[in-house]
Amino acid sequence: MASVKLYNKTGDAKAQAIQGSLEKSFGKLPEVFQAMGRNGDFLEAMLNLSQACGKGLDAKTKELIIIAVSAVNGCTYCLDAHRSAALLAGATDDEITAAIEVAASISAFNAFNKAIDLNSDLKSPVK
Repeated sequence: MASVKLYNKTGDAKAQAIQGSLEKSFGKLPEVFQAMGRNGDFLEAMLNLSQACGKGLDAKTKELIIIAVSAVNGCTYCLDAHRSAALLAGATDDEITAAIEVAASISAFNAFNKAIDLNSDLKSPVK
């Protein structure tokens, strides 16, 4: 159950219009867009941000990055949603698992390096 109120086409007029479009696109209104549905300006800004990022990346690569970040951040909602999107974009289960493995390993290195405050001695170009 969500820890915030869900606005299923009950927010402001702009949010309701955007949600109507999203519902047609998804065949239902995903809870994430209900949670953002109080304020149409906010919902629109979040959707625009999502569309603006990753220009130059193909859909499969973008989805694999989203999965990797979602795994490290522990967002099951995003993992489920973007696993589905990645599969639709042509990713395989092995590629999805590989992206999560990379994220997990670099997250472990990040935690270790931050904990011991290493000097950054590997900078481009690495030789």
